Amino acid sequence: MKKVRILQVPPIRFGLVLGLINGVIGMIVAPILLFTLGAAATAADLAIAPKLLGIPWLFAGAGALFMPLIHAVGGFVFGVLLAMVYNFAARWTGGIEIVIND
Repeated sequence: MKKVRILQVPPIRFGLVLGLINGVIGMIVAPILLFTLGAAATAADLAIAPKLLGIPWLFAGAGALFMPLIHAVGGFVFGVLLAMVYNFAARWTGGIEIVIND
């Protein structure tokens, strides 16, 4: 058993990994968003605004189209900031200690 300390995390690399993970999550969530917003737009009361039925579908489609990109960019920015905060805190606390088998 060996103890290893994580003293520093590279911010850009951590941001890329977190951005990729969040982009995949955005690709999973996008069809769900499209379905739920589209169902809500279809179930809307047509007597009030019959001409506006296509507008919610437009917003749902645009949201579903750009959601993976928005998630990826947000994940990258959040990952870089999180790694910077960890690096700052690791200076004071000595980092995280992990026990691994040889």
